[in-house]
Amino acid sequence: MRALVWIVAILGVLWCGWWFVGERGAEKAVAMVMDQAAVRGLAVRHAGVEVAGFPNRFDVTLTEPRVEDVTHGVTWSAPFAQILTLSYAPWNLIAALPDDQTISLQGQEVALKSTRMQGSLFTRPLPSVPLKRLDLVAEGVSLRSDLGWSLGVGSANAALIAGEGTQAQLALRMLDLVPDQALTAALATTDLPGTVERLSLLADLTLRAPIALMDGAPQVEAVDLREALVTWGSVKVKGEGRLVADAQGQAEGTITFTVQGWREALTAAEAMGLVPARFQVALRSVAENLAVQSKVQGQLDLPLVARNGRMMLGPIPLGAAPLLR
Repeated sequence: MRALVWIVAILGVLWCGWWFVGERGAEKAVAMVMDQAAVRGLAVRHAGVEVAGFPNRFDVTLTEPRVEDVTHGVTWSAPFAQILTLSYAPWNLIAALPDDQTISLQGQEVALKSTRMQGSLFTRPLPSVPLKRLDLVAEGVSLRSDLGWSLGVGSANAALIAGEGTQAQLALRMLDLVPDQALTAALATTDLPGTVERLSLLADLTLRAPIALMDGAPQVEAVDLREALVTWGSVKVKGEGRLVADAQGQAEGTITFTVQGWREALTAAEAMGLVPARFQVALRSVAENLAVQSKVQGQLDLPLVARNGRMMLGPIPLGAAPLLR
């Protein structure tokens, strides 16, 4: 019995020692992340770091964090940010953000509010820190700019899941998207509600290399879009297709969209001022001709084609194709 007591006591001392070693390691990790961010053009500052959670957790709290992207002129700041992890599995993290945050970009300041915003990061305990899964969730989100516009989202979820080798899967979902009041007021003259019920996306990714946190941002070689979905009253938009990276890293391929209730969608776009008056007649004529060619009556089929560095939605040029890597 006495031996058992000694064993428990020794293990307890060792565990406490591990926690204090881990506490110093957490502080060094914060400093290392700041140094790596600086190499990538991000200036990260804070008013202090505190580590709590003894003895089973490491709860790292940054006071008044501020991240500035000098190249693009974007700044994010908040009263605090927390990173939480279990002391026996520090390679799995939970990040929690406060209800009030601020984003400054392009000469304006945007107040970001939410009732919940957090992320979970699951990795493998290897030197390159390979990713297993990343989950992000936000609820009760509102954005309000000092230039007068606003945006609301009931809930949003995102997940990035590493597969075998260079495969990964990306899933996104947003529910109850409320546009700016000026846009929703314009919708009063249409048959569409002021809230977009659902936006979602599910895609399989082929990467140049497996995702690892120490290797920087992943480079995408191909995107297999299994489903993109927008549900907005009587309007339903679905998309699927495949894009690959060309020699310059720009997207190349075709995504086919099917639009049900396209007339209502076009009327709403006109009411919100998204279609200039001088183009409205021509655009309706083009849409009518495309709808006649559709396999399903009342449905509009629109191919989004990326080729030779350019993009077109049906007959409409959209400009340069996006970069995949």
